[in-house]
Amino acid sequence: MRSEPGISLRAEEVREEQRQTLANLMQKYLYEMTRYYPIAMGEDGNYSYKYLPLYFEEEARRAYFFYAGEARVGFALINDYSFTGEPTDNSIAEFTIFPAWRGRGYGLAAVEALRALRPGSWQLKYSPENEAGARLWQKVKGRCNGVEQPLPDGHIAISFS
Repeated sequence: MRSEPGISLRAEEVREEQRQTLANLMQKYLYEMTRYYPIAMGEDGNYSYKYLPLYFEEEARRAYFFYAGEARVGFALINDYSFTGEPTDNSIAEFTIFPAWRGRGYGLAAVEALRALRPGSWQLKYSPENEAGARLWQKVKGRCNGVEQPLPDGHIAISFS
């Protein structure tokens, strides 16, 4: 990942009036993730993400958009689910930087913005088949002194503070 000098990125919690926008963006993200996960398309041509409403209802779940200036460059869904069974304060359930913004340091900047908003322990899980994602998460692991753990499903969990 090339880092552009002076990346300025902010994370903002998704507001209720932005809920449909997030749902629309999730469709593009879920389509992309079908390369790595068994996500079925519904009869209506959309991908179901049954947890999305909970990010607007449950205190432990929050959705964030990432912005570079006025441009929306990605999103993340954060909860407190532990992939490893060890307690965690924050878990990255879903994360993307939109394709036009990838490879320029925005992914790492987005994680740093989330950590600034939500102190505490963190976990994430990724598929090693997602090579670009794996490169990002390895950079996060290095930057945050993370600990990697293989999971029974073939995925990798990283825990960090």
